[in-house]
Amino acid sequence: MTRSTDNLSFCNGVCVKSLSDTIRPFIYSLAASGLLACTQQPVAGPDKTFASESTGTLEGAGAGAVVGFQVGAGAGPGAIVGAGFGAVAGAIHGMAQDKSEEVDLQIKRDTKESRVRSLAQETLSDHYKRRMELHPTRDIFPADLFFNGDSVRMCPQGVALINEIARINKYRLPYSRLIVASYAKSTSADSLFAQYLTERRAREFANQLVRAGIEPRRVETRAVIIDQAVLVDPLDNPTRYNQAIELIPIDR
Repeated sequence: MTRSTDNLSFCNGVCVKSLSDTIRPFIYSLAASGLLACTQQPVAGPDKTFASESTGTLEGAGAGAVVGFQVGAGAGPGAIVGAGFGAVAGAIHGMAQDKSEEVDLQIKRDTKESRVRSLAQETLSDHYKRRMELHPTRDIFPADLFFNGDSVRMCPQGVALINEIARINKYRLPYSRLIVASYAKSTSADSLFAQYLTERRAREFANQLVRAGIEPRRVETRAVIIDQAVLVDPLDNPTRYNQAIELIPIDR
């Protein structure tokens, strides 16, 4: 009786040891998946990388453990094996879901970029039509297309417009320089604020041209304080060009 019990224990020991050698990789995989889910939690916002993969791993592991426990007639190793296979299957499914979400986000980003570029191109088209009527030899923009009020911070619309302007000028006259002239009307030629406004705006505009692909050597800046509007559009507010930006190509 004792011998039979010992043999049975020995046999069970061999079986468990052999089985544990077989499923050890799955146990390690399950542990790693658990750590991944703990360390890379989904966060609010568009960046949800690994969220579905981690969730799928845990859900798959749980479902696999239940199935493995039932199939293995209540044996612990059966549950562990099921959890390992379930974790792998869940991770694959979650990874596919993450990829699908990333593709959707990329499509939305591309759509938004196309919409912004379309609006910028439409604005430039209107500008060039008015330019032919107002002053065909000069390229003068009202400053409010790029900056808000008396601010030196560029608005998103201004960035999009400059990017389109850079695309137009990048290969046109590639060896010429572009002067970015910033104008501001002031009753005093010594106005510190007007000087600050024009200098900073010219520099911000030039920096954005460079970021958009224009070589730095081609860009110069000029700050100009004026005592009257640099241009008057009869179809627009007569004071709109009290603050303006002009692009002046030289070395043609």
